[in-house]
Amino acid sequence: MQKVIITGANGFIGSSLVRRLLKSEVEVYAIDVDFSHNRLPESPLVHCIETNLDNNEKLASLLAQAQGCDAFYHLAWRGVNGPEKANPVIQLNNSKMAIDCAMVAKTIGCKKFLCAGTVAEQSVNSLNGLNTTSGGMVYAVAKHCTHLMLETYCKNIGQPFVWMQFSNSYGIGNSTGNLVSYTLGELMAGREPSFGPAEQPYDFIYIDDLLEAVFRIGERATKHNFYFIGSGTPRFLKEYLLEIGEISGKKNAIKIGLRPDDGIRYDFGMFNTDSLKEDIGEYVSKPFAEGIRETIKWLNEA
Repeated sequence: MQKVIITGANGFIGSSLVRRLLKSEVEVYAIDVDFSHNRLPESPLVHCIETNLDNNEKLASLLAQAQGCDAFYHLAWRGVNGPEKANPVIQLNNSKMAIDCAMVAKTIGCKKFLCAGTVAEQSVNSLNGLNTTSGGMVYAVAKHCTHLMLETYCKNIGQPFVWMQFSNSYGIGNSTGNLVSYTLGELMAGREPSFGPAEQPYDFIYIDDLLEAVFRIGERATKHNFYFIGSGTPRFLKEYLLEIGEISGKKNAIKIGLRPDDGIRYDFGMFNTDSLKEDIGEYVSKPFAEGIRETIKWLNEA
C-alpha cells in the first residue's frame, strides 16, 4: 500500500494502526473530530484532518489528494463506552456515518473500503432468548445492522468492501475500559474486579497482532467480505481472568460468579480465524501471558 485513509485515527486502535502503517512507509490521511490531544507521531506521511463525518461533499473535498487510495479504514464510532453505548439514536447515526464514508470511498476511487466490527455482534444471536438486555446490546445490534447494510450497499455500488470483526483487544495504550482494561485497572487500584460465571468461550488478541491482520487485509488481495480477527486459540473466559490474576500476583482478587449471568451465549466456532489465515498468513506472535505482562509493565510505568 502507498496511500490510505483512516477515520477515528486519534483513538487507541486508530493511532496504533497509523504507527503500523508508518513502519511500511504508507502515506496516511488521518481523520478525527479532535486532535487537541494528538496521539499520532509527527511525520510528513501523516496528514491530520479534523472534521465531522456528516457532510459527504466536504469530506470528499478534504480527501481530494487521497484520490485512488489503496484502502479506506473506517474505525470511527461514537458511543463505544459509557451511556452513549445504549443510546439508539447515537448508534443509528453511527450506521449512517459508515454508509456516508462508503459513499465517499466510492467517489474518490478508493480500492478497498474496510470497516471495524466487534465480537460483541455475536451477542445478537442470544437476543430472542433474553427478557432484559444491557446497554451493550444496543451497540452490538447497531454494529451487526451496519455490517449487513454496508455489505449490501457496497455490493450495489461496486465498492470493494471488507467487514473486520475485532476480537477483544488489549495491550499498551489501551485505557478503553474493555474487559482486560477494566480487570487490570481494578487490580492496579487495589480493588477486586467482579464478573459473572465466566463459563463460556472467549478470545483476546494483543493490539499489535490485531493491527498486523488489519494491515494485511488492506494490503493484500482478499477473497471474502468478512473476517474475524482473533488469536486463533480461544479459551473459556474464566481461564483468561484467572491467568490475569495470577500474572499480576492477585489471583484471589478476581471475583468470578458475583455478577448474574447475562444470558448471552458464545461458542468456539464464532472465533474461527481459518479463512483469515488462508488469505493473509499467520499474524499472531504474542502469547496472552506475554501480552499481559507487557501491559502491566506499561501501567506500572504510566
